[in-house]
Amino acid sequence: MQKPLDSHWKVVKRIVMYLKGTFDHGLRLKRSMNLDIIGFCDADWASDPDDKRSTTGFCVYLGSNLISWNSNKQNIVSRSSTEAKYKSLATLAAKVTWIQSLLIELQIPQGLFQYYGVII
Repeated sequence: MQKPLDSHWKVVKRIVMYLKGTFDHGLRLKRSMNLDIIGFCDADWASDPDDKRSTTGFCVYLGSNLISWNSNKQNIVSRSSTEAKYKSLATLAAKVTWIQSLLIELQIPQGLFQYYGVII
């Protein structure tokens, strides 16, 4: 933020143009008797050319409804793509554990937990 480069400004402009075209998009929540928790995660190893940190992302569904998602850069540089993906999986597991404890506290019966990710 202190010394932005031209490449950073180009990315900001691209993001703003993307957001400008998505004002009419939204998330639709549907009634569902299926309370399975389904999580997806992935990581892009050393994707930032400036600091070589990986980008992690996950999303969590309760039945057919998206209830949680996140995408951010990892705090430290991963030594391999496998390490970056395992960190992504650990973040997803922590979020799912919290969601399961919330459902227990709200006395909502839980379904299954399924994980879909790419570990190569």
